[in-house]
Amino acid sequence: MATTKKNVNKNNSANNETKVVCPVCGSEFEIGAHEHTVKNAVVIGADSGLGTIALPVSKAGTGRIAALQAQGVDTSKYFAIQLPTGGEQLMKMDAEGKAVPVDAEDPILKNIMGQGTVPNRNLFRRWVMSQVFHGLQSRNGFTQWLKLHGYVYQWEMMVEELRVQEKLHRKGDVENFVERNRWFNKALAIDMAGDYIRKMLQDANSRPQHKCKGVPYVTIGCKHYFVSDIEKKLIGPMWAYIRAIETAKTPQALEQAVREFWKKAPVKDWHYKQCAKWMDAYKGMGAYATMKNLLLFHGCSFPKDNDFYNRRLTGMQMLQNAAHAYEGGKGWCLFGLMKQMMDKNHIDIEAKMKEWARAKSQRGLRR
Repeated sequence: MATTKKNVNKNNSANNETKVVCPVCGSEFEIGAHEHTVKNAVVIGADSGLGTIALPVSKAGTGRIAALQAQGVDTSKYFAIQLPTGGEQLMKMDAEGKAVPVDAEDPILKNIMGQGTVPNRNLFRRWVMSQVFHGLQSRNGFTQWLKLHGYVYQWEMMVEELRVQEKLHRKGDVENFVERNRWFNKALAIDMAGDYIRKMLQDANSRPQHKCKGVPYVTIGCKHYFVSDIEKKLIGPMWAYIRAIETAKTPQALEQAVREFWKKAPVKDWHYKQCAKWMDAYKGMGAYATMKNLLLFHGCSFPKDNDFYNRRLTGMQMLQNAAHAYEGGKGWCLFGLMKQMMDKNHIDIEAKMKEWARAKSQRGLRR
């Protein structure tokens, strides 16, 4: 580390050991044991007699900190210091509370500066917003677009969603857990399981019957069932898995119970109609994620012509009120509010998608 003699603190005793510390946390920076001169500048060492030097906090790094904030990164542990050489260094607090440099190769900073985006949970599910835009742009409308994903998709999606929620809960991410669990939760899992039982029973009863030694049977799920045994041998075993869902006390137990139910399901038919309550939850979650991103990152405002508008509240506060009111079977109402927001803020879906496609192409990523 280099400095000039005119910057020496005269109040420090010449007998003091030189130390360079972080002005935020007091961490000591490593310096050489002895000073020496390089081109009219003194490279300080422990024997420089300068005492304790606290590097000044720099305002030069505020641009990068602002970039972190704009991307939803918690900047409470980031700061910049001004080096004696005239430059500045962006710093952050590590897990042990010590100050460490943030260099140009830092993954988060590199993503922000090089691409304008950063993979961070606080961006709140931009992929969901993208899917909503795809569905809205579909020729036959969002509902038909969702139906074309098939019945199996709803279960695969639900199992994955509960896996993520269990992970969020385990790591103590309460905010994101609550926002996702509002739509995809135990009540919905129970409804989906009951809906599956009804669909499978209806399917079995409508199958063509054959006879074995005069006894009628049907083939379903690649297995043969005597008609008289359908309730006992086809439907009965699944009730045990439903009870496991109903009695689940933790996110981990719920995820495991739902996963096991779908694993043991005798029939995985793409042509079953999706559960109406799952479709509603999908619309609710899609609307919530989309509106949150529009408010936080796209300069949109909350529409005025609805029951939740209040000029004394922020857009996010109004969105939270609407989401709370429309949870538990009224996701389609929030979906309608999302359309109103997009209309009032003149959101051009096609233009947005083209903008994202161009940005993705420039980053050299496959679509």
